[in-house]
Amino acid sequence: LCSFSFRFVPDIMLACAGLGLLGLGLLSLARADQGCGYQCRSDSECGSCGSAGSGRCSCPDAVLAISCTCISAPSGAPEGPSDVKDSVWPRQWTANVETWTYSDFSNRTSQARGKFYYDAELQRSRADWKPYIDGRDAVQVWISGPEGSRYYVKSGILCISFGISDPGMPSEPVGLERADWMQRCQELGFAKYIGREQVRVDGQDQWADHWSCHVDYEKANQSITFQNWHSLAPKGLPLRVTGGNSAPNAQKGSPRLNTAWYSNFSVGPGATKPEDFQKPNFGLCIPVGEQEVEEFFGHPATQGHLFSGDFHRRARFLPHASPRQEDMRRARQKKPSSSFLGSSFSQAMEKLNAVLLSDPALQTKPCGYLTTSELHATQRLLFYARSSSLDAVYRAASDSRQMVHVSPKELLDEQEHFKRLEADNPEVAVIARDGACHEVVMWYIHHLTTDAREAVKPHLVLPLLPGHHHGSPTKRYSSQVSCAVCHTAPEVVV
Repeated sequence: LCSFSFRFVPDIMLACAGLGLLGLGLLSLARADQGCGYQCRSDSECGSCGSAGSGRCSCPDAVLAISCTCISAPSGAPEGPSDVKDSVWPRQWTANVETWTYSDFSNRTSQARGKFYYDAELQRSRADWKPYIDGRDAVQVWISGPEGSRYYVKSGILCISFGISDPGMPSEPVGLERADWMQRCQELGFAKYIGREQVRVDGQDQWADHWSCHVDYEKANQSITFQNWHSLAPKGLPLRVTGGNSAPNAQKGSPRLNTAWYSNFSVGPGATKPEDFQKPNFGLCIPVGEQEVEEFFGHPATQGHLFSGDFHRRARFLPHASPRQEDMRRARQKKPSSSFLGSSFSQAMEKLNAVLLSDPALQTKPCGYLTTSELHATQRLLFYARSSSLDAVYRAASDSRQMVHVSPKELLDEQEHFKRLEADNPEVAVIARDGACHEVVMWYIHHLTTDAREAVKPHLVLPLLPGHHHGSPTKRYSSQVSCAVCHTAPEVVV
């Protein structure tokens, strides 16, 4: 979000690229600052922020959807003037980061965590991400310096890397973030002081000066708001940063509203060292070309995507994206072999379930036993692990196995629809659930490479295929079970 937004204001373009780590993953984490940072419209929505009675809804500018968040403003603030120069970062520091992100104009949110390294002396920065908490994370690192900007993914012994570009500055490499970004905002006439407030850091309420920078880009009909809460002692530490964008765009990695909290600071000459910025795997990482990267993600890998949780969760599986020969053979085979056929729909599902159950490393449950949360988590994981090369085979052949969803947002929208269906029409929801179970198994078998299946096995619960066919109550259900129907011989489904 930060880098994308400031492309419209070249003098402060790199102001807060490192501040984001925005929306890194869909995780269940304890909130860094309790109820602070939520979107709001009135003080009554901020009762859980700060100490009793200190919660307020702060709206620094007129574009409420990208600026209003809960803040803690108790009485007894330290006296003394606020100076925007005090917001400038230290020359060397590291910190843990936790985020709270609204990707679009819905109430849907995601949380994440990571670590940020900044060294102005070495002219380098680094950001580490953990899109998944499963004990077997890949190493996912972005390192930026004078020689360029690259993203690394190390999974087991395999390490790949690819370049990160900035389409807003095509003639220049992605460089070091500006330590004085809020000061530059003020010099350009965009910044204003909001007040002295509290931010919870490492379990303690710390006083901080709240500044806001608002930019209107009239040609694009877009507004951007950045807010910064910097420490008073020592000066300059970014305790909290909130960014808002009136034109959120998942393809560009730009959420609508997000907040990042920094904690466990290490500041000064010993905070970072040259080896912190060394490439993973002793630098032995396979470079991936721009075209292959664009095909995998569906878009070029730009600096804006570094602040997208979807990007990082997808990047986790780039080392496993290349299909083996047997994967391509299965994709090109339009009809299943006789050993995977049944004389009826139910018998065919029994045969296929037997194949799934024969894998001791694969955790399965009957479709009806999965909770909605489990089913949706499996859908999301498999969607991020999918191979674009395999889907290209299905699309070229107009094969019914081709992916219906083209973006994570489309999948999440369908999941939200299913939740509403569960509440409003449980009988129809059962049909939708069975269809989703069929589709999930199809994704696992036909959209993941052999290597990707091995990577996801420890982290998912795969549904067994429902043995009952519901006919064709909806076009969506018919699409979801179309692959399963192909396993029935003769073609009459009973």
